[in-house]
Amino acid sequence: MGSSRGPAAALLIRIMKSAPRSFAVLFFAILALPALMPAFAEEAAPAFQKDSWSVRCWNGETRRWEDLGIGKVEIAPVEGATRITNTSGIHRHAHLVHPAVPEGDFVFTIELRGGYELGFLNAAGKDEMLYVELAGKDGAEPPLGERPFHRYEISREGTRFTIRRDGRPVPMVHFQFDYGEDFIITLAVREGESVEIRSASMKELP
Repeated sequence: MGSSRGPAAALLIRIMKSAPRSFAVLFFAILALPALMPAFAEEAAPAFQKDSWSVRCWNGETRRWEDLGIGKVEIAPVEGATRITNTSGIHRHAHLVHPAVPEGDFVFTIELRGGYELGFLNAAGKDEMLYVELAGKDGAEPPLGERPFHRYEISREGTRFTIRRDGRPVPMVHFQFDYGEDFIITLAVREGESVEIRSASMKELP
């Protein structure tokens, strides 16, 4: 009985038999590529965008955190991230702030290592915060380059304010924070110290 294979099928079989094993691996990898694309897209989170941030420093006379511009910190690219160093020379720490906060529900996601405090800061500059601590109280942290990156999600849904670290809610410190007043997102950095940001993005929730 004669073979029912067409010329194209016979040619493909001959190629598969004569090609090295790596050809078959590559062939199946190409077939699997569409299924992997969503994962690749999720990993490609927006990097640190300088124009989206500013710096607030403490004014002892006005008793306010005043906006002095992004020039109060030093920004440098490092492998896979952006390093921000507090070079303001003002107070014990400064606030690296993300002023653009949606009026409705949102989640702000940031992947970082280092830093001092992270959370919500009164938009008018009052010394009022709702935050989580990033630095240990004993100051015994390893060098910045040896610390792991963590993913934080800062969100507001209705009257609920939440900060998650690597997917888990973190207890927040309430420092005179007024939930009824406008706020901005802040990442506090001690004087002379640095934080590295791998990605940061704001998403409005339906």
